[in-house]
Amino acid sequence: MNQRTVTIAKIKTGIVIDHIPSGKAYLISQVLGLNALARETGDIIAIGINFESPSMKKKDIIKVENLSLTRDMLNVVALIAPIATITRIEDGEVIEKHRVETPTRIGDIVLCPDRFCVTNHEQVPGKFDVVNKDPLMLKCYYCETEFFGPLIKYKEKN
Repeated sequence: MNQRTVTIAKIKTGIVIDHIPSGKAYLISQVLGLNALARETGDIIAIGINFESPSMKKKDIIKVENLSLTRDMLNVVALIAPIATITRIEDGEVIEKHRVETPTRIGDIVLCPDRFCVTNHEQVPGKFDVVNKDPLMLKCYYCETEFFGPLIKYKEKN
Protein backbone atom coordinates (compact mmCIF):
# COMPACT_ATOMS: atom_id res chain seq x y z
CA MET A 1 0.00 0.00 0.00
CA ASN A 2 1.36 3.42 -0.93
CA GLN A 3 1.61 5.97 1.85
CA ARG A 4 -0.33 9.09 0.85
CA THR A 5 -0.45 12.38 2.67
CA VAL A 6 -3.69 14.30 2.36
CA THR A 7 -4.33 17.53 4.21
CA ILE A 8 -7.64 19.24 4.85
CA ALA A 9 -7.27 22.95 5.56
CA LYS A 10 -7.28 24.02 9.19
CA ILE A 11 -10.28 25.88 10.52
CA LYS A 12 -9.97 28.84 12.83
CA THR A 13 -13.18 28.25 14.79
CA GLY A 14 -15.58 25.32 14.65
CA ILE A 15 -15.65 21.58 15.16
CA VAL A 16 -13.92 18.49 13.81
CA ILE A 17 -15.69 15.14 13.85
CA ASP A 18 -12.97 12.52 13.57
CA HIS A 19 -12.77 8.71 13.72
CA ILE A 20 -15.96 8.26 11.73
CA PRO A 21 -16.20 4.72 10.31
CA SER A 22 -15.38 4.78 6.60
CA GLY A 23 -18.39 5.62 4.45
CA LYS A 24 -20.46 7.23 7.25
CA ALA A 25 -19.42 10.91 6.90
CA TYR A 26 -21.87 11.63 4.10
CA LEU A 27 -24.77 10.19 6.13
CA ILE A 28 -23.81 12.33 9.14
CA SER A 29 -23.59 15.37 6.86
CA GLN A 30 -27.07 14.68 5.44
CA VAL A 31 -28.74 14.08 8.78
CA LEU A 32 -27.13 17.17 10.37
CA GLY A 33 -28.09 19.28 7.34
CA LEU A 34 -24.55 20.49 6.75
CA ASN A 35 -25.15 21.29 3.04
CA ALA A 36 -28.00 23.64 3.92
CA LEU A 37 -25.91 25.14 6.70
CA ALA A 38 -23.07 25.88 4.27
CA ARG A 39 -25.48 27.51 1.81
CA GLU A 40 -26.99 29.69 4.55
CA THR A 41 -23.80 30.79 6.27
CA GLY A 42 -21.13 30.55 3.59
CA ASP A 43 -18.93 28.72 6.11
CA ILE A 44 -16.58 25.96 5.01
CA ILE A 45 -17.52 22.33 5.48
CA ALA A 46 -14.88 19.76 4.57
CA ILE A 47 -15.71 16.06 4.33
CA GLY A 48 -12.87 13.59 3.97
CA ILE A 49 -13.60 9.98 3.10
CA ASN A 50 -11.35 6.90 3.31
CA PHE A 51 -8.39 8.41 5.13
CA GLU A 52 -5.82 5.93 6.36
CA SER A 53 -5.91 5.41 10.11
CA PRO A 54 -3.64 3.25 12.26
CA SER A 55 -6.46 2.36 14.65
CA MET A 56 -9.30 1.95 12.14
CA LYS A 57 -7.57 1.12 8.82
CA LYS A 58 -9.90 3.60 7.05
CA LYS A 59 -11.85 6.51 8.51
CA ASP A 60 -13.83 9.59 7.52
CA ILE A 61 -13.54 13.11 8.94
CA ILE A 62 -15.75 16.23 8.91
CA LYS A 63 -14.62 19.79 9.63
CA VAL A 64 -17.20 22.55 10.02
CA GLU A 65 -16.39 26.22 10.45
CA ASN A 66 -18.26 28.27 13.07
CA LEU A 67 -20.41 25.44 14.39
CA SER A 68 -21.10 24.12 17.85
CA LEU A 69 -23.07 20.90 18.19
CA THR A 70 -26.41 20.67 19.98
CA ARG A 71 -27.30 17.60 22.07
CA ASP A 72 -29.42 16.23 19.20
CA MET A 73 -26.52 16.72 16.77
CA LEU A 74 -24.16 14.90 19.13
CA ASN A 75 -26.71 12.08 19.43
CA VAL A 76 -26.82 11.72 15.63
CA VAL A 77 -23.04 11.45 15.49
CA ALA A 78 -23.00 8.95 18.38
CA LEU A 79 -25.63 6.71 16.77
CA ILE A 80 -23.98 6.68 13.34
CA ALA A 81 -20.35 6.73 14.52
CA PRO A 82 -20.15 5.53 18.14
CA ILE A 83 -16.34 5.79 18.30
CA ALA A 84 -16.14 9.28 16.82
CA THR A 85 -14.30 12.10 18.54
CA ILE A 86 -15.42 15.71 18.61
CA THR A 87 -12.79 18.43 18.71
CA ARG A 88 -13.78 22.04 19.37
CA ILE A 89 -11.47 24.64 17.83
CA GLU A 90 -11.27 28.34 18.80
CA ASP A 91 -8.78 30.80 17.33
CA GLY A 92 -6.98 27.90 15.62
CA GLU A 93 -6.39 26.03 18.90
CA VAL A 94 -7.94 22.85 20.27
CA ILE A 95 -10.14 23.85 23.20
CA GLU A 96 -11.84 20.53 23.91
CA LYS A 97 -11.69 16.98 22.60
CA HIS A 98 -13.89 14.07 23.63
CA ARG A 99 -15.45 10.85 22.40
CA VAL A 100 -19.15 10.79 21.71
CA GLU A 101 -21.37 8.79 24.03
CA THR A 102 -24.31 6.79 22.78
CA PRO A 103 -27.36 8.11 24.66
CA THR A 104 -29.93 5.90 26.36
CA ARG A 105 -32.84 7.82 24.80
CA ILE A 106 -33.01 9.91 21.65
CA GLY A 107 -35.50 12.42 20.38
CA ASP A 108 -37.02 13.18 17.01
CA ILE A 109 -34.01 12.28 14.83
CA VAL A 110 -35.10 8.80 13.72
CA LEU A 111 -38.24 7.53 11.95
CA CYS A 112 -40.23 4.68 13.47
CA PRO A 113 -40.42 1.82 10.93
CA ASP A 114 -43.91 0.77 12.12
CA ARG A 115 -46.25 2.36 9.61
CA PHE A 116 -49.08 2.23 12.17
CA CYS A 117 -47.13 4.14 14.83
CA VAL A 118 -48.70 7.42 15.96
CA THR A 119 -45.49 9.26 15.02
CA ASN A 120 -46.14 8.41 11.36
CA HIS A 121 -49.71 9.80 11.36
CA GLU A 122 -49.79 12.74 13.76
CA GLN A 123 -47.57 15.65 14.73
CA VAL A 124 -45.96 13.69 17.56
CA PRO A 125 -42.19 13.98 17.96
CA GLY A 126 -40.43 10.63 18.01
CA LYS A 127 -38.81 9.24 21.15
CA PHE A 128 -36.68 6.12 21.15
CA ASP A 129 -34.85 4.09 23.77
CA VAL A 130 -31.48 2.59 22.93
CA VAL A 131 -31.97 -1.11 23.70
CA ASN A 132 -28.49 -2.17 22.56
CA LYS A 133 -25.47 -0.08 21.59
CA ASP A 134 -23.49 -2.62 19.58
CA PRO A 135 -25.10 -3.48 17.28
CA LEU A 136 -27.41 -0.50 17.61
CA MET A 137 -31.02 -1.44 18.40
CA LEU A 138 -33.75 1.11 19.13
CA LYS A 139 -37.24 0.82 20.62
CA CYS A 140 -40.04 3.28 19.87
CA TYR A 141 -41.40 4.90 23.02
CA TYR A 142 -44.98 4.92 21.62
CA CYS A 143 -45.54 1.64 19.78
CA GLU A 144 -42.65 -0.30 21.39
CA THR A 145 -41.38 -1.55 18.04
CA GLU A 146 -37.74 -2.65 18.28
CA PHE A 147 -35.59 -2.18 15.20
CA PHE A 148 -31.95 -2.18 14.11
CA GLY A 149 -29.56 -2.02 11.15
CA PRO A 150 -31.13 -1.04 7.83
CA LEU A 151 -34.47 -0.30 9.50
CA ILE A 152 -32.93 2.72 11.25
CA LYS A 153 -33.78 5.69 9.06
CA TYR A 154 -32.59 9.13 10.13
CA LYS A 155 -34.57 12.30 9.54
CA GLU A 156 -32.59 14.41 7.10
CA LYS A 157 -32.37 18.17 7.29
CA ASN A 158 -32.51 19.90 3.94
